[in-house]
Amino acid sequence: MVTWRPHHFMLIVCLSVSPILAETTAPLCIPDQAKPRVVVMTDIGGDPDDRQSLVRFLLHSCDLRVEGLCTGFGWGHYDKTRPDLIRDAIEAYGEVLTNLRKHRADYPSAEQLLGLVKDGHNGDAHKVGPGMDSEASDWIIEVVDRADDRPVWFAIWGGPRELAQAIWKVQATRSEAQLAAFRSKIRVHSIADQDRTARWVKQHHPDVFWIFSEKLYQGFYDGGNRELVSPAWIEQHIRGPLRRVYPTEAHKWAGVKEGDTPSFLYLLPNGLSDPEHPEQGNWGGRFARSGKGHEYLPARDILDGQRDLLYTIHRWRPAYQNAFQARLEWSRLPFDQANHEPAAHCNADASLRVLHVATDPGAQVRLSAAGSSDPDEDNLRYRWWTYPEAGSYWAEPEIAGATQPDAVVTVPQDAASRTVHIILEVTDTGNPPLTAYRRVVLQVSGEAVAPPPGLTDDR
Repeated sequence: MVTWRPHHFMLIVCLSVSPILAETTAPLCIPDQAKPRVVVMTDIGGDPDDRQSLVRFLLHSCDLRVEGLCTGFGWGHYDKTRPDLIRDAIEAYGEVLTNLRKHRADYPSAEQLLGLVKDGHNGDAHKVGPGMDSEASDWIIEVVDRADDRPVWFAIWGGPRELAQAIWKVQATRSEAQLAAFRSKIRVHSIADQDRTARWVKQHHPDVFWIFSEKLYQGFYDGGNRELVSPAWIEQHIRGPLRRVYPTEAHKWAGVKEGDTPSFLYLLPNGLSDPEHPEQGNWGGRFARSGKGHEYLPARDILDGQRDLLYTIHRWRPAYQNAFQARLEWSRLPFDQANHEPAAHCNADASLRVLHVATDPGAQVRLSAAGSSDPDEDNLRYRWWTYPEAGSYWAEPEIAGATQPDAVVTVPQDAASRTVHIILEVTDTGNPPLTAYRRVVLQVSGEAVAPPPGLTDDR
């Protein structure tokens, strides 16, 4: 038996009366309600890699509902906040915005982004309490309080002091029920633990959903194919106004570092995962419950037979760097000279959501990418593969037609009561090649079978 539970959430075509789109077919856009709400909290002015990450973030701003760009402090940077550096990057973005909108009409205006720049507390970076409110902490409260059922994701590139102060103020001024409702809308993806306020939140509010990307973020630039993050890559691909605000070197690293970038790549609605499930894994890494409240810590994927922390990110590097290259080209090329992401369909479902399938041991699950398309009419390549670390079944089931639009997965007999994660990659033949994804989670019925000797159930 195979039971499908699709989500009816469709991609839409960007509509615009602007003449800049009149000469070509508009690419697929993401409906606003499908865009994750995000507030960036950056210690920009310290390690230059924050400035690098900000450029990429702006190029992906059409994929997200940006609701705040807040300054603060972090490792080795406790002197003075630098909102001016955010404004410099937005100014450069504004210079290429007209061209970007030839490719995606839903890029936010520079004026809109400038209005979201909020300064953090220029004082003790490790404390919260009376008299320590800031423009940023007050703004965070306003954003979370909005009448929007979606959670607010905080991409924390430095320390979380402004968020912690916001939680403290709500705790001091509202009822327990109101505080609980406020906390329930918060999602955090923090790059390491860069000040002591995170400990305060964990101690007093352990129910806050918090991903700690300790060391895992290094996989964005270390390990894997380093040519894709080299100084030469920067020189070849980053040009024009954006080059002015993208440093070539960062702390102890030459080339693309962007250690903070996984915090928002994790959120991109590209069909690869559901951000509410860090264990699924995506461009921003894979994480597992720590056993303490709603805290998630880095998980390891298997590379060459060994569990490898950084591989959970750098396994995706060709895809996320190709996406970056394409968007850099959007900033300077017309639509018909640039490449755009394909749209991946799975079993007639055109949404971006993860699909869940109830099935049985020994069953054959038929999967189809029919209907997948490319806005540039490029040919498409297909790849169906198993992501064992993301599920609870330890092996890779047989997939017939793994490089074809239609595939058949044979569910192993010993996969009873387990989950099997199947990934569909749809990659176009443009330059650079771009990939869209779908994920199918097979939930297999029956009683659990013990894993083979040497394997455990903690995958």
